[in-house]
Amino acid sequence: MVLQKKGLKVAASLLALSMAFGSVGFAQTDIGNGKSGYSQDQKVIARVDAARAIEHIRYLSEEIGPRPGGLQAEKESAEYIANVLKSYGYEVEFQYFPVADQYIADVSFADGTSWQMAAAPNGKVSKEDVTGEVIFVDGGTNPADFPAYTAGKIVVMPRASSVAGYRTQVDNAVQSGAAGVILQSLVGSRGNYGQTFNPSLTSAVEIPVYGAAYIQGEWLKEKLAEGPVEINLSAEHFSNLESVNVIATKAPKGNNKNTKEVILGAHHDSVVGAPGGNDNASGVGLMLELARVYKGYNTDKELKFIAFGSEERGLLGARYYVDQLTQEQRDKIEAVFVPDMVATSYGPAKNLYAMTPNGSTNIVTDSTMAAGARLGNSDILPGTFGSSDHVPFHNAGIPAALFIWMGIDSWSPLVYHIEKVYHTPQDTIEDNISPERMQSALDIIGAGLFDVVRKDVPPLNK
Repeated sequence: MVLQKKGLKVAASLLALSMAFGSVGFAQTDIGNGKSGYSQDQKVIARVDAARAIEHIRYLSEEIGPRPGGLQAEKESAEYIANVLKSYGYEVEFQYFPVADQYIADVSFADGTSWQMAAAPNGKVSKEDVTGEVIFVDGGTNPADFPAYTAGKIVVMPRASSVAGYRTQVDNAVQSGAAGVILQSLVGSRGNYGQTFNPSLTSAVEIPVYGAAYIQGEWLKEKLAEGPVEINLSAEHFSNLESVNVIATKAPKGNNKNTKEVILGAHHDSVVGAPGGNDNASGVGLMLELARVYKGYNTDKELKFIAFGSEERGLLGARYYVDQLTQEQRDKIEAVFVPDMVATSYGPAKNLYAMTPNGSTNIVTDSTMAAGARLGNSDILPGTFGSSDHVPFHNAGIPAALFIWMGIDSWSPLVYHIEKVYHTPQDTIEDNISPERMQSALDIIGAGLFDVVRKDVPPLNK
């Protein structure tokens, strides 16, 4: 998920639910005209299985690993998703689109392990290894911070908070004879561990300069505490890149040419260096599991399952998809469901939110809030948030919503939580995936989506 520092506002949801459905016994209450009720929800929730969804997370995050937009690993992800959807009987197509260059670094150790980082475009970017012993420098903005034995060493430093500051750090390391520089990302304002980044240098330097995730810097310090550490640095400039959307279609049971279309879409890329377990193999896992269940049911709407590429590079896959649509095709889309980070085990991110960019309600938020009420599942709350693939659809006038686990501590000042390890090498099943959270998201989103594709959903206050 592309997460920026934007306003986030959540309604007084429990009061709203109480007013809409009553405070007692709403778990099995039909909404609207009665066609969609608790018994219909069971067609989905009795069959969806968090373990199946997590197996998709496992393959994407462990067998493939980091999936930066436009690189081979993202294409492997697309192939996996396409093959799973084809195995369920869906027709699948690939939609390719151009994306900007990538500068990817590899840091390898004597035991054969390696870490992916991001490289400075105007540092040394070469497949030719630079080998050296690691030293840790706490500071670096002052030449005196570097020990006399820096020459020939690979210097690891916590990056300065400003670009100008870390440029000074790099310049001083170069002047001290360093063979390479690894800048450790910082802990963010919400306590989130910093991700890999491409350092922006004022001018070209003849040594490799890499941007490491915060945890990678901590791991290097732990290794150094045990004894000398030698690493190999290499990097590659990838150009003429294409990213890819994967699109599967389920035709409606009728042949009405005016039939509406509903989309369940989740991005399948990750940031550099992150295996992307929760962000966003979890959303893909949820999408694939619902695709498996829905294949066995007749639906009144055309249903599309889309894995978007390069979300982490600026919502590029979703933007491209929307940009290619004619106005007639846009008008046909009734609802877009976007699961992004739907299975975190991080305790403070305690609620699943249905977010729209401007806080408005629509068929997506209404259907899932109603499903949560019918099922007696209080996890789901409404809210306002951008920064994911629902935004391009919303901007095109198409009802869309993001689903994500978050926690809100206060409104003034606004304090909210997402997991500390998103966008980092620790975004793994072991460190960041909850089967219970995944099951809750499958139940709520699955029931709400089924309500929409079976019939029109009336307003919650009807």
